[in-house]
Amino acid sequence: MSFEPAPPSDIAISVRSVGKEYRVFSRPHQRVLEPILRRLGSDRRLGLSVKAVDDISFDLARRDTLAIIGRNGSGKSTLLEMITGTLSPTSGESIVQGRISALLELGAGFNPDFTGRQNYRLNASILGLTDDEIAETEPYVEAFAELDYFMDEPVRTYSSGMYVRLAFATAVHVKPDILIVDEALAVGDVFFQQKCFEFLENELADVTKLLVTHDLAMAAKLADRCIVMDEGKLVFDGDTLDGIQAYTAISLRRRNASESDQPVELPEVEQGDQVPVSSESASSPGLFRIASISASQADPATKVSVPLRDQPWICRSKHEIQIDLEAVIGQEVESPVLGYLVRDRLGNAVFGENSLGSQIALEPMSAGAYRLTLAFPWPEVAPGDYTLTIGLGDGLHTHFHQIVGWVQGVASMTSVPDRPVHGLVNNDITSIKVIPRESRTE
Repeated sequence: MSFEPAPPSDIAISVRSVGKEYRVFSRPHQRVLEPILRRLGSDRRLGLSVKAVDDISFDLARRDTLAIIGRNGSGKSTLLEMITGTLSPTSGESIVQGRISALLELGAGFNPDFTGRQNYRLNASILGLTDDEIAETEPYVEAFAELDYFMDEPVRTYSSGMYVRLAFATAVHVKPDILIVDEALAVGDVFFQQKCFEFLENELADVTKLLVTHDLAMAAKLADRCIVMDEGKLVFDGDTLDGIQAYTAISLRRRNASESDQPVELPEVEQGDQVPVSSESASSPGLFRIASISASQADPATKVSVPLRDQPWICRSKHEIQIDLEAVIGQEVESPVLGYLVRDRLGNAVFGENSLGSQIALEPMSAGAYRLTLAFPWPEVAPGDYTLTIGLGDGLHTHFHQIVGWVQGVASMTSVPDRPVHGLVNNDITSIKVIPRESRTE
């Protein structure tokens, strides 16, 4: 028997060729019959093998934060369960170095008949805290969870929001070396979510964190690195923003592939003096891609338009930005919706709009090459670097039209405001009144 060497001390989690395979049977009796046939020497298989996780390997360094994203059923939660030891892998191994605290599913590990306080003490004891440590930490758990008198009520009387308050407060206050969170924060209200994010960023800055989430903004904000899973496989491992783009592209390509059996051959586009755009930026290059881009900026006072060259483009507040695109569309779009989105360096959507929301009607578009032009005023947005994304949709409903495709990060832009910006975007006060009141004297 050969033994793999232990990972270096600076590695908190080492996942080595981990896989999980399930047997799926069409009839209940086959589950019992198949192992009997195998004992009798038969090679006959009555069920199907389904790989929930297929040969995943990665290392997570101490104090780093890793986000795992992917579509439902891609194997994310199964992978976390194998890392935490609640599920045994079919192949490979995962090595964890340090005390691990996990929120895998709502209420997991809680006894419904125990009070919140009793469940905290039980979980802390299981994780190895001494009686003195439990007593020392308990007031902080109680204050963070904000359950008031429900702290001493059975957890079976809790709402889902109360469950997640207790679960998160317990998980982060048991002095973990590694914190694993599987979508649990999606249940809490917005104020509690903000409180949790601040705690993760500040109080747990030195704790290794592994997050599974569908909240891409949360992944961009918290994670140093991102893994994308699809159909049980690891398909991306790298920068968080690049991972988000890869995940978006996979989702749209899969959906569009199911709607179109035949790939569309796209005509070539004359790029002229424009800057070329890589087809890898497109979520659905067979349906919508941008071959090249250029832009200009017009001063609101003089109306003089000046070309923007050498990205990042320098964008000034209240100037009109005109974007010119050479684009290719691979299918007929009956009710086109053309829009843009500007993201900050963390991937957060800062502002954007589309033709439908701006009440600009576009004529139906057949497959082919187009020159697309859109213009918008650059708002008084905080100084910094931003990226531009262009999208095409089909439909007349503002929120639920069909997405044809997105082209992510077609240009980089730098905001240069003329005055300090409070928050992300300034919003002027239109009126202030200060009315003194006569003081009354006896």
